[in-house]
Amino acid sequence: MATLTIPMPEEDLAFLRAYSETQGISAEALLARQARSLREQLQKPVHPKVKAASGIIAVSVASEDAHRAYLETKHA
Repeated sequence: MATLTIPMPEEDLAFLRAYSETQGISAEALLARQARSLREQLQKPVHPKVKAASGIIAVSVASEDAHRAYLETKHA
């Protein structure tokens, strides 16, 4: 098994240790589990409905501006 050293802020490390303790595993095991889960999820094919919906909003649409304008009218 390979070893990896990851620099992270103390606050994040404290959270990781506390959370992994509530799960009854080590922080290292939690990170390994999450990495494995990420790999497995990314290797799965995209659901056909998601694939069908991809690209339905044109790139030329300024979505953030449109959403902001909608919110302004909604909350005016």
